[in-house]
Amino acid sequence: MMESQLPISMTIRAEIRKCIQHIRYDIGTKNDYRVDLSMNDIVEDMEETEEIDEIKTDEIKTDELSEEELVCELEESKKLTLEYLDHLQRLQAEFDNYKKLVDRQKKELIEYAHADLISELIDVMENLERGIASAKDSKDPESIIKGMEMVYSSLEDILGSRGLEPIEAIGKKFDPNYHEAMMKSPSDEVANNTVIEEFQRGYKIKKKVLRYAKVKVSTNSDNNNVGE
Repeated sequence: MMESQLPISMTIRAEIRKCIQHIRYDIGTKNDYRVDLSMNDIVEDMEETEEIDEIKTDEIKTDELSEEELVCELEESKKLTLEYLDHLQRLQAEFDNYKKLVDRQKKELIEYAHADLISELIDVMENLERGIASAKDSKDPESIIKGMEMVYSSLEDILGSRGLEPIEAIGKKFDPNYHEAMMKSPSDEVANNTVIEEFQRGYKIKKKVLRYAKVKVSTNSDNNNVGE
């Protein structure tokens, strides 16, 4: 619209300038100045009006471009948001599946934690059954004892391979971390608080006590307190 009006405005300005020249030629200097001033004001007003229209048109175009850019940025932001959301949902689904897998494995581990040990103890149990059956008809006590010793040795090896250790007691200084004093007995032959008898053997796995050793502890006239 502005492009079609621009040549017409330039033509009008040219015609006005020609009129001004004719007027200057036809009338006196004083009146010429007045007319010239009036006509120049008209021309300047027209030029200013056209410049303002051009500026407004540029502003409108700029605003339109800014809105288009904002729309593009908004669409791009929506696209990125959807991509991030999809990625997050996938990660959440993967984590949920991983958690379910871990829970299932943990449950199976608890349920079958002793499966290997039990499978080894089955052999010991069957050997005991055979030993009992043989002992009923056997007239050789020594063979029965030997068989029981073999079964005991097999069981001891199995439990030892799992980390089971007996707690040392007799002749050791009383230690409440491993020993449970059942009795005190005066004795001048050993130092005070020494384990002199074991009623029941204790066991541990590494540093964890499974069962405390039940013991008798010596006392003497110097000190009668157990556990020092």
